[in-house]
Amino acid sequence: MEIHKLKSNAKININLNITGRSSSKKIHFIESLVVFIGLSDLINIQETNSKSHKIIFKGKFYKDIPKKNTVFKLLNLLDNKKLLRKKKYKITIKKNIPQKSGMGGGSMNAATILSFFFKKGLLSLNQTKSYAKKISSDVILGLNNKAKILYSNGNVKEIKKKIKYTVLLVKPFYGCATKKIFAINKTFSKKQYFSNKKININERMIVQSKNDLERSAFKKYPKLKTLKNKLLENQKAEFVRMTGSGSTLVVYFKSKVSAKNALKMYKRKLNKCWCILSKII
Repeated sequence: MEIHKLKSNAKININLNITGRSSSKKIHFIESLVVFIGLSDLINIQETNSKSHKIIFKGKFYKDIPKKNTVFKLLNLLDNKKLLRKKKYKITIKKNIPQKSGMGGGSMNAATILSFFFKKGLLSLNQTKSYAKKISSDVILGLNNKAKILYSNGNVKEIKKKIKYTVLLVKPFYGCATKKIFAINKTFSKKQYFSNKKININERMIVQSKNDLERSAFKKYPKLKTLKNKLLENQKAEFVRMTGSGSTLVVYFKSKVSAKNALKMYKRKLNKCWCILSKII
């Protein structure tokens, strides 16, 4: 049977504002400017005559992925609603995106597979969006690779403006547990994005933005703050910001040459970190 080859690109949060939380304190209201980068997991998917789905993980960052991962949850949910028309799939995912990195690797895998099912005619657009929200709050962001605004009410809007940076991704050899970072968060911001107002995405706004989760991440992992301070010493960088709930720090460059030089230096100096270059697509 035909093997379909898919790319599941990593997402990064250029900014991330926590605008409030529910009365139960279990749900935080988030707004964010989200873009996608060239770094991607590689997914092979094909129909199989087996009686059940088969999900295989491999690659540098496949270890310790739980059995009940986002892809498993997605297939199980679609099977329960009989939306896959009794078809079964073998899915092999080469993990190039680190876990607990703030780049949404697992969620973007689920989003990429959902998008594949939509393109194959198994799901309507409304079903695709509905099931994306049921899997995880950020899955809907990855249904395509266009830059997006995530509003605090959960709505998403694609933006046309091209955001051009070469990015240096620096991740220490530990991850940040999203639930723990949110649990200790005490930083909140006023809303920056309103669905009924035109959003002016410009360089000044991007550079002056922030990630509200940095404070709680740095409190939980003090060495992450030390790492950011080291990265801020690079005068060729436009700015440095954590993506998502961490632990990846993103160094943004306008110059590809400067980014390459920085990569060489940090690979030598930060031997306890994973460092790689990519670019916003």
